Amino acid sequence: MAERFITMVEVRQRVALSKTEIYRKINKGNFPRPVPLGSQKVVWVESEVAAWMAERLAAREAQEGAEVRAASGRRAQAASYGGQARLIDRVVDRGAA
Repeated sequence: MAERFITMVEVRQRVALSKTEIYRKINKGNFPRPVPLGSQKVVWVESEVAAWMAERLAAREAQEGAEVRAASGRRAQAASYGGQARLIDRVVDRGAA
């Protein structure tokens, strides 16, 4: 499949970042580099931008999975304390009130 070039306008629409933030990320090595087409024209490879977006989604899903696992671990640990967990919950609830 042939690669497709996209302009800055298209990149900004896809990733919902400002032009400044895109270039900031490029300079940090956190975004695909543009392809120069002339002295004042640059474009991006569509598949590279799509891959960057997929990486962001995968990172978010990994983070959410870690948060769920951590919460499950806390619930399991609390359950292992039996009645103490209920007592701890009551003490915590009183402190929040």
